Amino acid sequence: MTDKVENLTHEMLRRMHDKLDEIQTEMRLRFTGVESGLAAVEHHLAAFHLSDVARADDITDLRRRIERIERRLDLVNTT
Repeated sequence: MTDKVENLTHEMLRRMHDKLDEIQTEMRLRFTGVESGLAAVEHHLAAFHLSDVARADDITDLRRRIERIERRLDLVNTT
């Protein structure tokens, strides 16, 4: 009887261990997917930031050019 209980316990523990291995493998795959997705989001965000900086520089340059044109055409209020 004791051998039967030990074998049953051993079998249950083995099945639990196998199931935990499956869960661990799936969790690793999902985590890898989440990491990849997060890396893609970070890459797009960095690209957006660079684009935003470039647009800000373009706007600053255009403002300077407009101010220079206004001064040359005497369109600036001096009050």
